[in-house]
Amino acid sequence: MHLLADLKKRFGFGESSVDQTGRILVVDGHDVVGYRVVDQLAYIDYPMIRVGVRNTDDFQVKKWEDNEYVIERVTFDWVDESTYDIALEDVKTVFVTTPMKPANWDVHFPKFLDACHRAKVKKIVKLSFYHAIQSRRENPRQCFGSQEYIKEPGYGIPTVPFVKKHALCDGDLILRKEFDATIIFATHLMSNVFRYGFESSGLMKSHELYGASQGKKINYVSPNDVADIVINAFFDKVHREAHNVLGPFPVTDKGVASLLSESLHTAITFVEKPLDFFGESTAALEKIKASGMEENFPPGDFKRVLNRSPQSFREYLRDKDRMSPIELKVVGVGAFQPVKLDELKVTREEETKEEIEATDEAEGIEVKTQDAAEKEVVGTTQMAQ
Repeated sequence: MHLLADLKKRFGFGESSVDQTGRILVVDGHDVVGYRVVDQLAYIDYPMIRVGVRNTDDFQVKKWEDNEYVIERVTFDWVDESTYDIALEDVKTVFVTTPMKPANWDVHFPKFLDACHRAKVKKIVKLSFYHAIQSRRENPRQCFGSQEYIKEPGYGIPTVPFVKKHALCDGDLILRKEFDATIIFATHLMSNVFRYGFESSGLMKSHELYGASQGKKINYVSPNDVADIVINAFFDKVHREAHNVLGPFPVTDKGVASLLSESLHTAITFVEKPLDFFGESTAALEKIKASGMEENFPPGDFKRVLNRSPQSFREYLRDKDRMSPIELKVVGVGAFQPVKLDELKVTREEETKEEIEATDEAEGIEVKTQDAAEKEVVGTTQMAQ
């Protein structure tokens, strides 16, 4: 059963469940995860959805069963702290996806938590980054810079700006005992290949994927899985928890390019770039990828929480119905001229035999030799009843 239908059945969304969760504010609801969360809440007919975005015209409302679902949109800007109180009025539950921009959003986060306190918010669900998991320390704002903190396992990860900002804000939330809180530590989002300007431009103009991962395998997670676990966190009754959300197995960026070729029916080439090609934050993340530390990550909490395996990169690319306008802006353009699959020479050499078998079993794919007729049976992942 699909997660959303399962949630609808499990929680019933009667007066008691709505009273418990109340009005839900999704901050940065136009982003890839925030958009999916709003989309899913609308799917299950949740009656009180508020979306905070810098420009309310940026958020594109979908239509469900030919009827436009009314979603309340409010102005929210991390830099303009005067927008916090209005966005949080009568809100019980908040989902925070912290953005790459503005660069100093971590400075404003404590003020946002103060506003949540004033508004009597009950629960905050925050999306974090897997490598910021050291924020489980008591107070990262005091720990950063200390030799004891930096020498812990992580290959100097605390010094990466994006990771450090997340860890600081996670620590702020952990210390605020007045809130029920769930922190979701996710690895690199699969949607990143469509999200950032240099990536989408490279894909559309040159049919190239850029990175500096030096052939190392990377753990990418589907934004669909992240959104699913967010929805689950809204309605569970656990007061304070953290989930590690990872992909099913790591893959090289060359392997990602092959999967994009297969999905877009256009030959996509991975191009290794020097670190100075990227901005500071992206370059630091590429260094994490190139370290090889993600090749042997533990399985994470997704299957334990939702009783199903996380999506593979191939499954994510096929699930276009759940993509945000940011992703569809790239996937839906006419920049990709379809060619025959056999012309692409798509291989799966990036996956081990065991990974191929596990993925094919989950996805319902039958792989034949090049001379045989290609057959694809698209399956669905069974959800917990």
